[in-house]
Amino acid sequence: MKHSLRLIIALTGIMAALIGYYWAHKPLDPTVIARLGGALLDVLAAALLALCGGGLGRRLLPWLGSVGLSRAERVALEGVVGLGALSLLALLAGLVGLYRAAAFWVLLAGLLLFNRGALAGWAADLRGITGTLMGRIAGSRHAPPFTRMLLAFSAVMLLLALLHALTPPTAFDALNYHLVGPARYLAAGAVTAQPDNHFLGFPQGVEILFGVAMGLFGRETAAAPLHYLYGLLGLLAVGGLTRRYAGIEAGALAAALLLSAYSLWLLFGWAYVDLALLAYGAAALVGAAALREDAGDARRWALLLGVFAGFALGVKYTAVGLAGALALLLVLKGIHHRGTEEKKKRWVCRGGLARSSYILPDRVGRALTTVLIFGAAAGAVFLPWALKGLLLYQNPVYPFAFGGLNWDAGRAATFSTTGLGLLGTERAWQLAVLPFAATVFGVEKGEGFSFSAGPWLLTTPFLLALTWGGLNAEARRLARTGLALAVPLLAFWLVMAATSGIGAQTRLMLMALPAAAVLGALGVQGMAGWPRKPLYLLFVARALLTLTLAFTLLDAARETVSKQVAPYLMGTISREQYRAANIVPGGATYTHMAAGLAELPAGSQIRLLFEPRTYDCPRGMTCLGDMLFDHWARALRSGLTPDAVFAEWRAAGDDYVVVFNPGYEFNAKDARFAAENALFPAALDAAMAEVWTDAAGFYTLYAWK
Repeated sequence: MKHSLRLIIALTGIMAALIGYYWAHKPLDPTVIARLGGALLDVLAAALLALCGGGLGRRLLPWLGSVGLSRAERVALEGVVGLGALSLLALLAGLVGLYRAAAFWVLLAGLLLFNRGALAGWAADLRGITGTLMGRIAGSRHAPPFTRMLLAFSAVMLLLALLHALTPPTAFDALNYHLVGPARYLAAGAVTAQPDNHFLGFPQGVEILFGVAMGLFGRETAAAPLHYLYGLLGLLAVGGLTRRYAGIEAGALAAALLLSAYSLWLLFGWAYVDLALLAYGAAALVGAAALREDAGDARRWALLLGVFAGFALGVKYTAVGLAGALALLLVLKGIHHRGTEEKKKRWVCRGGLARSSYILPDRVGRALTTVLIFGAAAGAVFLPWALKGLLLYQNPVYPFAFGGLNWDAGRAATFSTTGLGLLGTERAWQLAVLPFAATVFGVEKGEGFSFSAGPWLLTTPFLLALTWGGLNAEARRLARTGLALAVPLLAFWLVMAATSGIGAQTRLMLMALPAAAVLGALGVQGMAGWPRKPLYLLFVARALLTLTLAFTLLDAARETVSKQVAPYLMGTISREQYRAANIVPGGATYTHMAAGLAELPAGSQIRLLFEPRTYDCPRGMTCLGDMLFDHWARALRSGLTPDAVFAEWRAAGDDYVVVFNPGYEFNAKDARFAAENALFPAALDAAMAEVWTDAAGFYTLYAWK
């Protein structure tokens, strides 16, 4: 009894001391709790979509478990198919006016309830993969030191990227259209036409899921973690495929090569859509490898490859390059396939003469059949997006080919002449060495390639020309599959870079980067078969990779510090302070402008000139962004005088005009619009009066005189 009393007194004393101390010191104030709790809700929203998507994918693809794929490959393929299917369900709900949080919860609850077996299996596999990888990093599961370093590098890079994904949106295209569409659809409760923003007429396979994630708990920061999820699935597919053919070191290296591309790592923290293109490109590579290995029914794989292509087209039109590469692969596979029927011999009797003949298969017919299956599947998956374009924008592939809502030949010309391709410039020589040029001259937010791919991702695949003999038969088979996809995609990139001002951008080719990573990892591994004397080149390559990955990790850490990610998540700076420090261009002036708009009368309509970003338009107001920087020039080219342009805008309901002054100064130098833009200052002064200008002189608000 005395001992029990002592226990009670000791425990009471300990608890009293803790309560007293933390009552006075308060380590978690309400702001920190709100920020961290909100971050958990964002992760939960992405996790719910991941689980429902993964379970749905497993239900739709039960045969994947019997065709020899690794667990990581299967989880990735089921995940991207399930998320694609969820996107189509959300689109259909939006088109009938059910784009609301309540409808989303009903949909997810139904999947959780009626698909719980497949969902639990998918989640268990994902948990097992995570445990195995963490065990290898920690050393509880055997892995060579270089492999452990690669896995640790990827884990730290992914952790830093996740922290970025939990912060408020600041990236340009997110504020321009990736988040604008979901926000408008949620406000309207339906997917509706948006005539002022042509980007919202494009397929929105990821954005439509952004709206679901944002709607579940009413949080804008739930979108980027969902984009992050697509990147994870792409890494699993690439790593799992490479490991199955070439071992764990090659698999870890393939994933690390992707994360060594600084611009690709940045995408993990943004509410963009490009990582979905990466994921579908990786899934297509897994399917292509299985098809070439005759792992199951070829027609079934052709259908699944078509599904991947259709979902990718529902993310970005540039996925037509992936669809073309897969169609070509199917044709070549069908023509060069050698079936057992070719070995069969039959005897025929004609005119009393017995002679032998071989039954030759109709290879062209087989190839045509698989391509037709592929095309039908891709078309069926893309069909809902075509219907959305047709119903809302009068064009199934808006805005291309057939025009459509608020689109004409003039806007099409503006959209397609954003600059000459490399073929028309002094940089035309870069076409001959495009991957190397993109590596050397590609700088994030820079001219041309506008993407930092790191020193290895686009260059190590060329090592295969030297190290092919060092690969075993399994690795060579994977390399052939990678080349079968990479070469047509490289040709597609060459055409785009040669003919379009933005076609050289590496970000547009993310569906090709999984193949580049796999080929690069195999190129490095091929050195293992080389003699160690006089120089052990594999050791040198590993040392250089380690050094450069350390540099990449340093860049990522510096980006995390400079962006003030931790101060935001810990509640020491506000959302407005974080966005003011990180939005480019504009920064503090952009957030100040948005705050100024909130003070205008409710229901106001504001026309933005030389500024496309409308995400921060105050609720209850209408903001018309200058998506092609042609509001002014286009109106003049329609035959209106400068005075008539302002009169038409006023008649259309515009209450105010906001001019982004640096945007005007930049566009005034654009030869396409120079004559029209020269007339703008005088006409503006005659029609409108300045209300306010921010301290930096970036934004000016005007009202009618």
